[in-house]
Amino acid sequence: MAVHEFALALPEKLYRRAERAARLTHCEIKDILVSTLETTLPFLPGDLPSDLAAELTEWAMLDDEALHAIASAVLSPQQQRRFSVLLRKESEGRLSEAEAQEWEELQQEYLRVSRNKAKAHFTLDQRAKARA
Repeated sequence: MAVHEFALALPEKLYRRAERAARLTHCEIKDILVSTLETTLPFLPGDLPSDLAAELTEWAMLDDEALHAIASAVLSPQQQRRFSVLLRKESEGRLSEAEAQEWEELQQEYLRVSRNKAKAHFTLDQRAKARA
């Protein structure tokens, strides 16, 4: 495995945190930093579109708690009820123009939540693999 060395300037507070973690774990600071990077930076398949890869890299900066919250997100109970009503009306061909617009917006919100859940699960899964 190739190793690349470079100088890295850390803010004092971050350096102290890394130094303390190294001392407590009987490791060198560089090992603490490499381990942190390995568990934080996602492994992204090479065939991902660049915009999705960039977005997943941003998601890697979120902590586990935030990712778990996103991964378990759902539409609000009110939105879920309205989604069901509009779905039924749409399947029966009884949507008004205003309801058709609302139905489109609810579908988009559902897709947004679903995509975010998938990205959060992916990021958490990559993190778990890196820690193993």
